[in-house]
Amino acid sequence: MLNYYILVENHTRGMALHELLDEAGLENRVAPTPRCGDLKVSCGMSLLIKKELLDAVEDFLKDKPELYIKIVGIEGQLEEKRDLFI
Repeated sequence: MLNYYILVENHTRGMALHELLDEAGLENRVAPTPRCGDLKVSCGMSLLIKKELLDAVEDFLKDKPELYIKIVGIEGQLEEKRDLFI
């Protein structure tokens, strides 16, 4: 399953974008940037969005290029049982 991450330059822009997406009703969540490929261009913070919202988010961001670096789809970065203590 692909997970979609909005990469940001710094924490300030990431939090501003998080708030703008929330205000627009586009569900997102603050997440660490995955450690793979050329994603090190990001500050370490990213915003995770659902696949079904990808088109709406891209449309929302088309006139706000200063707020993000890019959106990337990455296979299987979320571990279902991570940090669960049973």
